[in-house]
Amino acid sequence: MKKVILTSVIVALSLLIIPLRNINNNLSDNVSVSAKADKVLKDEYTESQSEETFRIKTGDTVIEISAKDYITGVVSAEMSYADNIEALKAQCVAAYSFALCRKAERKNEEYDLTDSYKTDQSYLSIDALKEKWGENYEENINKIREAVNDTYGERLVFENQTALTLYHAVSSGVTNSCADVFGSDKPYLTSVLCEEDKLSANYKSVFSFNSDELTQKLSSLTEAKPSGDSLFSDIKRAKSGFIKSINYAGKEVSGSEVARLLSLNSANFEIAFSDNSYTFTCIGHGHGVGMSQYAAGVMAQNGSDYKEILARFYPNTELKKF
Repeated sequence: MKKVILTSVIVALSLLIIPLRNINNNLSDNVSVSAKADKVLKDEYTESQSEETFRIKTGDTVIEISAKDYITGVVSAEMSYADNIEALKAQCVAAYSFALCRKAERKNEEYDLTDSYKTDQSYLSIDALKEKWGENYEENINKIREAVNDTYGERLVFENQTALTLYHAVSSGVTNSCADVFGSDKPYLTSVLCEEDKLSANYKSVFSFNSDELTQKLSSLTEAKPSGDSLFSDIKRAKSGFIKSINYAGKEVSGSEVARLLSLNSANFEIAFSDNSYTFTCIGHGHGVGMSQYAAGVMAQNGSDYKEILARFYPNTELKKF
């Protein structure tokens, strides 16, 4: 009898121990899964903390900001928030690709880019945008951020190298090749027909200077004191109309340099002289190389997506996400 009772007790205890062991095993598994999940979250957090950044020189100060915030500030400065979202996306990719090129070029410098379009591309901080847009800030910035988020990480590549994606406001009806303006040939920065730009309010502009104003503004080109209607001669143009070189007071200079010194909208200009005054009639706005921002807007309004826009203005490139 005692033996029977002892056997029953042992069986009962074994039935209790087995579930407890299973429970302990499950708890151990759960703790292991939880630890793995915590590690994943920690890794994701660490990765987010090491987000890509750009060092921006603004005035005499260098600030470091996230790539997303930088591209948001560039697109907000370079494009109108009213533009179609696909045009904004195209600008995001162009701005990001350009920034990566500049960053690689200046890896040994204290900054990656400036906030000036004259040397790199325009950039506006959040505070500057709040002041610019006022009560419309939230609506406008959300649209820009949507374009940034939808394209973040995408860049244009040529032969496994990030493309130097130059862009401008308005072409002269045909974009310029990089070789015609900057002297370096890039197969993805070729001349592209761009009839849409002829509809832009900024397609044509006129600037006038009297003789004294002109010679003072161009004084860095020559020490002579030229005057009269024969100051300019021997004009050489690209097929877009862009002036590659021009003779000023006996000295050959680039059309871009004349346009820069006179603050003209472009180097595609005609010159007229009358009553001691020089009139420059300019076609287009900007250097004319790469994507026309105005034409990109028209394309987007007509149903093109950002990939089609980029393919048109940067032929021979591939759109890749890293």
